[in-house]
Amino acid sequence: MKTDRTKTVPLVSCLAAASVLLFASAAPAADVERGRALHDTHCRMCHTSAAYKRDSKVGHTYEDVRAEVVRWQKNSSLRWSEEDIDNVTTYLAKTYYGLPCSSC
Repeated sequence: MKTDRTKTVPLVSCLAAASVLLFASAAPAADVERGRALHDTHCRMCHTSAAYKRDSKVGHTYEDVRAEVVRWQKNSSLRWSEEDIDNVTTYLAKTYYGLPCSSC
């Protein structure tokens, strides 16, 4: 029996492309509990919740908050991974700033 390759090849190509797009866009969600634990362990000694409720707060967007997390973890020589930075940023964005974020 002869198969019709003109129908099979495009179907297989479409399925392969769809699976690549599905898995590429499925970024892991930030771990808010890990972010809280890192914040409480390394940041809480100077940054109580009052620090995030000031009128002059620096974080107006998720990206602003992330930039501050990056800055302070470098200043403190913490050497956090990108994942840990995202975890802490997401924790702060959700808990104190009420900001939308891509990994929430």
